[in-house]
Amino acid sequence: MSPEEFFKDMKSGSNTAAGLTPEKAVNQQKVEVSFEQQEGGACVALRYLTWTEGLGWCCQKTIRVEADQLDELHRAITVARHRVRRQRAEAGEAFAPAQVIQLLSLS
Repeated sequence: MSPEEFFKDMKSGSNTAAGLTPEKAVNQQKVEVSFEQQEGGACVALRYLTWTEGLGWCCQKTIRVEADQLDELHRAITVARHRVRRQRAEAGEAFAPAQVIQLLSLS
């Protein structure tokens, strides 16, 4: 499944179909990333979760990514992130710059 198909499926999930506005749906959806040990070695699990009143966070989908696929996934997510940021900038949306946290020095 390509990243485009994955995120398209997420947008057509049950929360938006239930009539939630996109702003409200964003607060009730999240992706969880975890590291798993399996018989064949280690992999990364991506879980798409939605918030359900009375139940809490419920896993809707799980995608397991093998270690040799992580670099390609990282590249795809980076490209998608840059495209979204560029679209937002072209639309004139303001964005908050990253915050720099000053660490204490030991010297």
